[in-house]
Amino acid sequence: MVLRSVASRLAMGVVLGSAIVLLTTGGLLLIHTREQVLDQTQQEYLALASSAAQRIQNRIDGVGGVARVLAGALESRRAEAPALIRDVLATNADIVNITAAFVPRDSGALVPADAPVARRDREGHIELTSRVGEPEIYWSAPWFIRGLNCDRGCWQPPFRPTDRDERLMGYSVAIPGTTVPVQGVVDVTVSMAWLQTVLTELEKTPHAYAFVLDGHGNFLAHEWMTYINTQASPALLKAMAGSRGRPVRITPEDGARISEPVWVYFVPVKGTDWTFGLTVPEQQIYAGVRRNFMVDVGLGMVTLLGVFLIAIVAARRLMAPLGVLADRAEHVARGELDFALPTLRGDDEVARLNRAFDDMRRQLAVHIDGAKRIARDQARMASELEIARQIQLALLPDAHYVADNGQLELYATLRPASAVGGDLYAYFALGAQHLCVMVGDVSDKGIPAALFMARTITLARTMATHARSPKDILAVLNRELCKGNDTCMFVTLLCGVIETGTGMLTLASAGHEQPVLHAGGTAILVDVETGPALGLDPEASYPVRVLTLLEGDTLLMYTDGVSEAHNDTQRLYGAQALLDSVARVEGGATPEAYVERILSDVDSYVDGQAPYDDIALLALTWREARSEGVRIHAVAHS
Repeated sequence: MVLRSVASRLAMGVVLGSAIVLLTTGGLLLIHTREQVLDQTQQEYLALASSAAQRIQNRIDGVGGVARVLAGALESRRAEAPALIRDVLATNADIVNITAAFVPRDSGALVPADAPVARRDREGHIELTSRVGEPEIYWSAPWFIRGLNCDRGCWQPPFRPTDRDERLMGYSVAIPGTTVPVQGVVDVTVSMAWLQTVLTELEKTPHAYAFVLDGHGNFLAHEWMTYINTQASPALLKAMAGSRGRPVRITPEDGARISEPVWVYFVPVKGTDWTFGLTVPEQQIYAGVRRNFMVDVGLGMVTLLGVFLIAIVAARRLMAPLGVLADRAEHVARGELDFALPTLRGDDEVARLNRAFDDMRRQLAVHIDGAKRIARDQARMASELEIARQIQLALLPDAHYVADNGQLELYATLRPASAVGGDLYAYFALGAQHLCVMVGDVSDKGIPAALFMARTITLARTMATHARSPKDILAVLNRELCKGNDTCMFVTLLCGVIETGTGMLTLASAGHEQPVLHAGGTAILVDVETGPALGLDPEASYPVRVLTLLEGDTLLMYTDGVSEAHNDTQRLYGAQALLDSVARVEGGATPEAYVERILSDVDSYVDGQAPYDDIALLALTWREARSEGVRIHAVAHS
């Protein structure tokens, strides 16, 4: 009910269109904003990761500088090694211990000065000891062997000492010799706690975490402590190998130990084979974008509501005259045209429609009055045509006739193509022993043909009583019809006179169809020489054909409405089809059976097509049980 009015639908259309535009624009803006936010975030986190890597590098450079300076000093001051390492440890609070391990001069007689160690305990006190006497032989230990090959310095793998509950890492530098290339190793050990502190002190978003990987893919430091000293996942190592200074997106489907997509920022720590990594959940990056988008969507919905209210108010004010027009149109539909429309100012579409509707109302009233008059005239004409039809049919004799002696029986019918037509049939007695039968077809159709048909029948009944031959009947009838026939109408007519006692039949034709004779189970066309149609030539003459009907013979007289009936392909019914139809009638049938058979076959042939012409049919049957002999044919010429 809400959306039945045009105003409501218009307002809803405006809102829907605005919503589509808003959603499309918002979606494109969201995509663009996501890209901008991602680019900006990547720059920020790359800068953060680079800053953290720089801090680590500065710390490492400090430790490495101490080790390298100390190794250079010990090149020529081996004997002062204990004092030097003690002094250096005292001045560098971040260093846990310093070892100056030399290649023994005599492996069989080791002295403490061969591998002095300066250690700082938890209270900060410095203790000077030696690696000589430790269970592990220092010059064959992996750290010492690696250190001999680190003339430029290198970091040793992290380890956990037995006397300290923390992880340590040593930086080793080979001590050059004066007579040999390398004479020992300086190992400066620091606590890994500072590296973990660097990770936790980063100013990053919640749920982001940092880590440091060594060259073998092991976590040196990680905000999740359980990951320290474990191997990184293959997905993370693959991402690090292919990063090339760019952030890499990793998803759980890649095989990483994560529960949602993340972006990882890798920055190598210069001077080491370490890599600093920063992992940020993708959802955290876009959280602000989604929040802002939802706020914008809410504001857009409020805007759409305002647009809807404005549109529906404006549309209703604009459509109010249309509502009046719709109400008045319902009055018009009920035939109520006596009403007034509001006067609208301006020349917009609604005002023009209002004026046009009012003009239409007035013109429609005029047209309705005219249509009513036409309807009354048509009804009167239909009534008059029906009366004319009744009068025309009243001019015709009864359809069925049987002679007093029972030897002659006929049946006739007339089927006009419209209300009235020009076909006719007639029969009447000529004295006591003769019967005149005729079938005709007027040249026109409708009322003129019906009037000419009525005139023909009336004249035939009047003039034929003084004649005994069909040629005389046609001649006198022709002369009368030619009088005053300025319209040149004419009628074709087949006329026959039969002796009711003998069955002798005399036929004459005025341009009419040849009759059909059904005798002995065979149907044939009776060859009757024809004269001109009636009403054209007052001097015309009409030859006659005489034949004698025997028991069961039936003569069919018809108009061209039968032979010229056509189907949907415009193919005519034709004389042969008529002969076939008559031949199928069983011997001894009544004249009515012949008529019904022909009409049924014609109707089947036209298959519902509109009638082409009027149809008149007359069947004449002779019944004489004692008739014997042969049929007599005679022709009389005028």
